[in-house]
Amino acid sequence: MIDPITAKEMQTAYFWAAQCYPDLARSKNPEEYAADFARRQGIPLHDFFGPTRTHDVAHRRQECMAELHEQGFSLSRIARLFSRDHTTVQHGIEAVKRRKGL
Repeated sequence: MIDPITAKEMQTAYFWAAQCYPDLARSKNPEEYAADFARRQGIPLHDFFGPTRTHDVAHRRQECMAELHEQGFSLSRIARLFSRDHTTVQHGIEAVKRRKGL
């Protein structure tokens, strides 16, 4: 049986995990996360957040949407960030899953 953990122990464990694995820590600001994602992918921000529909930009945008959703952000919150409808975000997340074979 697993012993229960206290809140203080959980905070300590989370602190050290966040220090060792900063990419796994949930971003409190989805705008910053998405902008950082675009920069890492080498996509200009005006293309990433704009209406650009080229294959490479659209797929990277969908991947970012899926990552934000995995972090716990709602479809409507992600949609507002990218100036799109929540169903577009939902479609993007499903498309990422299909591409990954899930």
